[in-house]
Amino acid sequence: MKLFFSILFLCFTFTCIQSQNFEEVDRIVSQYPKSAASPDQLAEQIAKDFSTDIERIRALYTWLALNISYDLETLYSGETSVNFSYTDQQDLQRKLRAINRNMVNNTLRTKKAICEGYAQTFKYISELLGVPCMLVGGYSKGTVDDIGEIPPRENHAWNAVKLNKKWFLIDVTWGAGYANGKSWTQRFNDFYFLTNPDDLILSHYPMDDMWTLTKNNTTLSEFFEKPIFDKAFFINELTLYAPLQGELILKPNSTIEFTFGEIPDEVSLYYAFRGKTNVEKIIPECTDSKCKFSIPFTKNENTSLLLFANQQTVLQYKIILEK
Repeated sequence: MKLFFSILFLCFTFTCIQSQNFEEVDRIVSQYPKSAASPDQLAEQIAKDFSTDIERIRALYTWLALNISYDLETLYSGETSVNFSYTDQQDLQRKLRAINRNMVNNTLRTKKAICEGYAQTFKYISELLGVPCMLVGGYSKGTVDDIGEIPPRENHAWNAVKLNKKWFLIDVTWGAGYANGKSWTQRFNDFYFLTNPDDLILSHYPMDDMWTLTKNNTTLSEFFEKPIFDKAFFINELTLYAPLQGELILKPNSTIEFTFGEIPDEVSLYYAFRGKTNVEKIIPECTDSKCKFSIPFTKNENTSLLLFANQQTVLQYKIILEK
C-alpha cells in the first residue's frame, strides 16, 4: 500500500506541475526591464517576486524567451567553439567554469545567444535560485532538411530541472522563437517549458540517454529517420501510426497512405507540397479509433509534404522521386 501511494503521489505531482496556470507569472515578468545587468540581479528580482521553485523557473524561462534573441550571425560564421589548453582535470574544470560564466554574462550583455548560451544562462540562474539544473547536450531536428542527415557532432543544448524531486525538460531556445533562413522571429512559446518527454524525444535526442526521461529506446539513426513532428501535433492530441519514416521514396502518380489515431472533432486536417500556395483538405475515414486517408503524389521532382491541423503545421516529410 505504501508503494502504491508513492506512485500515485509522484503522478499527481507531475500532473499538478504541468497543468499549473502561469498567466500571472508571465504577466509580471513581461513588465521586467528588457535588460539585466547581471545574472545575480535577475535572480534577485525573480526570488523577490515569486516564492515557489516552479514559479521562479517559469519566470526565468519567460524572461529569457522574451528578451534573448538567437544569434544567427554567430551560428552562420561558425564561431561557436572555444579552443584552450589545460594542465590537469582541476585546471580544465576551472577554465570551463570561467568560459561558461563568460558566456552567461555575454548573453545578458548582448541579449543574443546560440542554444548553449540560452542553456548555460538558464542553468546558472536556476542554480542561483536554488533549483537543481543540468545542461543537456545532443541533437535536434526541426526541418525537412534534417531528415536522414545525422550531423557530424552535437548540434543543440537544452536543460533539465529538478522540481518536487522529479526531473523535467526545458528548451528556452525553441521557446524564444524561430529562424527562417537568416532571419530570426522572436515569439514566445511555452510548449518547450516542462515538455512531455515522450513528445520531446521526437525532436530532441540527448547524448546521455538518461535525459530522455522516457522508456523510449530510439537510436540516433532512427531519430533522424522519423518525420518532423511540430508542436501542434501534440497540442492537437494527434497520434500517427503510418508512415513513420520521414523520407518517402515515391513514383509519380502514386499515393501516400496515412493512418492516424482518433482525430478530435474540432481538428481539420490539410496538406500541401512545397511551393504550393493553396492547401488541400483531407477527409479521413475513421473506424475503430483509427483514421485513414490518402494523399496523391503527382509531382516529378523531389519535394516535401506538410500536413496541417487547422492552420498549424503538424507533420513534415521529405519526398524523394524514385529513379
